[in-house]
Amino acid sequence: MKAVILGAGVGSRLAPLTDDRPKVLVEVLGRPILFRQLDLLARAGIAAHDIVVVGGYRVDALRAALERGGWGACTVVVNDMYEPWNNFWSLYVAEPAVRGHDLLQLDGDVILDAKLVPRMLAAPGEALLAVDCKADLDDETMKVMVEGDRVVGLSKQLPPARCAGEYIGISRLSAAVAARVFDELLRLRDEGLTGEYYERAYLRLMERAQARFGVVDVHDCTVIEIDDVADLARAEAMVRASEAV
Repeated sequence: MKAVILGAGVGSRLAPLTDDRPKVLVEVLGRPILFRQLDLLARAGIAAHDIVVVGGYRVDALRAALERGGWGACTVVVNDMYEPWNNFWSLYVAEPAVRGHDLLQLDGDVILDAKLVPRMLAAPGEALLAVDCKADLDDETMKVMVEGDRVVGLSKQLPPARCAGEYIGISRLSAAVAARVFDELLRLRDEGLTGEYYERAYLRLMERAQARFGVVDVHDCTVIEIDDVADLARAEAMVRASEAV
């Protein structure tokens, strides 16, 4: 099992905290978001040499921080197109480092509690999405539509009333499904669809019945995506409360 953490983004809404570092190195109570994810992966049995971190903006700061923090065994790959293109390319550039392996993919700007990664690793299935199953969904939510036990829709544009919940940026793929995903990501580039999220590749495979995605319900896990200073404050409150227990 390999893990891929997408950490190429600028995080402009967190400026000036991101003036000299990528968003994933913004600290939550003194520890970078990225390191908190790495801690959880290590606890779940995924060693540093099996972790790929995708950098882009200020990748020099990313490499230096990993080395200083004791995570120098992680592989850093670079998405040179992190700014003009959307994050589909960040996942694609990890392909040579994970080829032939099952993988756990994580958006790098998410604070998680300790339950989520072990649950994703233990769940059965070749392709799985972590979904916060809830009714409160807005226009910016990456919504998930489900029929039976499989995902049939994955988009921000889906009608909330027909959706099971929100995809929270963590997926698990078998080596076979991952290979199809990487092929589809390359097709997005070749078709000029460079503004797409990587979730579009998942959806296209679903629509062609080339991959069957299931759901891992994480509604009872605490998950916070950090986009701005309000999100950062909520994440710090969450971590402070959990560490006080």
